[in-house]
Amino acid sequence: MRKIGYIIGIVLTLLVSCEEISPEYPIEPVVDYQSFGFFISVDELGNKNLVGRLTFEFTDGDGNLGLYPMSDTLSINEPDTVKYNFFLQVHELKGYEYVPIPDEEGGILKYRIPYLDKQPLKGTMDLDIYYPVIVTDTFFYTFHIYDRDFNRSNIDTTDVIVLTGIDLTEY
Repeated sequence: MRKIGYIIGIVLTLLVSCEEISPEYPIEPVVDYQSFGFFISVDELGNKNLVGRLTFEFTDGDGNLGLYPMSDTLSINEPDTVKYNFFLQVHELKGYEYVPIPDEEGGILKYRIPYLDKQPLKGTMDLDIYYPVIVTDTFFYTFHIYDRDFNRSNIDTTDVIVLTGIDLTEY
């Protein structure tokens, strides 16, 4: 009986002394591709739009991810890394190889992740990409993010995306 009381006492001491340990992440953001899918949305005028949803996980050890809403005081001459913090590069199938579409042809899409402030930071984010015009039917994206200290994340890649057989009139 004494032995059981001694064991229970040790177990209770161990349980009480255990503290929750916060995970440690690097100060550079890290992105991890999860999925990409399509859906049809209808705008206020009743127009149907094809929308792609990119889902990814992220971490940032110092929790300084995201930007405040863009203000009118931001100069047009500011670098893109000041105005945007999420970058997608489109790679299209040409012949038998994938090539990046140049920025001047719309091959780099730029977005703003909203201001987040929690240390450390971990979560899942969805990014909706609207396709008003489809210029290529087989492609993939590479993407990366920046935090407010301009630390760049790793570059991750989506699966190959094939846009065939989508008929907006069916929806």
